[in-house]
Amino acid sequence: LTTTTCFRHPKGRADMPLSKSCFAYGAAAGFAAGAAAGIGLAHLWTPSFCSPKKSGISLLYWNGRGLMEVPRMMLAMAGMFPGDYENRKFWGEAKGSIEPVSAIEDQMDANFGRMPILKVGDVSIGQSVAINYYIAKATGLLGSSVLEAAQILSIQEHLTELGKAYRDVFPYMGPPPTEEALEDFFTQGAEDYAGKADGSKRAERKMKWFVKRLEGVVGEDGFAVGGKPSMADVLIYRTFGETIPLDQTTLEEKSQYKTEPFGSKAKMDRLLGECPKLKAIIDKVESNPGIKKWLEIRCKDDKYAF
Repeated sequence: LTTTTCFRHPKGRADMPLSKSCFAYGAAAGFAAGAAAGIGLAHLWTPSFCSPKKSGISLLYWNGRGLMEVPRMMLAMAGMFPGDYENRKFWGEAKGSIEPVSAIEDQMDANFGRMPILKVGDVSIGQSVAINYYIAKATGLLGSSVLEAAQILSIQEHLTELGKAYRDVFPYMGPPPTEEALEDFFTQGAEDYAGKADGSKRAERKMKWFVKRLEGVVGEDGFAVGGKPSMADVLIYRTFGETIPLDQTTLEEKSQYKTEPFGSKAKMDRLLGECPKLKAIIDKVESNPGIKKWLEIRCKDDKYAF
């Protein structure tokens, strides 16, 4: 069963909000097959873009990877690249395709004056979790059922927890991590990798604890959830596998660590060697044609700042 939702030009309104489309489709099925079936079909409905060139999607973010790279990667996996949607990048001043942030100062209320922001027609959405959800749903990367969607979102939250644990040790605006501190974060800490978590070790949960726990949750077929590509795969790749060449950024050589997963690709790869399921997911995403193309073109016009 399929249906199609049309999106007009970014300055126009979406023909029908996603939630109303889902409800209408699920309700119709419900009248025909019962309320339970209607609810199920409402989730299985996935929007498709009538014309990718007029998807009505605009991504607004700083000139870097950060919180907008997962949506860009999901769109790439769906065969959509800048030009099929608006990929607007901002910094303090205009340079090349980078716009001054002052150009959208009056368009940032959806995220309380911050970015990232997703615009669909004249509707703006803030917060990366909501943006990830919308793009995943629109590109068919949110699973085939409510249950699979919940599993995918669960993995997203686990990775968010890991990111917080890392930033508690290595603050975003702090000094470069030392080799000793990184080695400690990657190799030491809590060792209860299965079963009931030891609450007394909460403060000791570091990289190995999160990665080993996640290894026990994901699928065994090269996909995290449901035996097919999903946002969870993209999140895992972006978190543990993706890097960016230093010459594609404006970073100085001393900031090389910022281009690698958690400050060290070598340490990350070493740990992933103990986690074949996660490694298979990362390899599969990395070999995706859309991802390959995106990595080739993303800094073609302007180098990323982070």
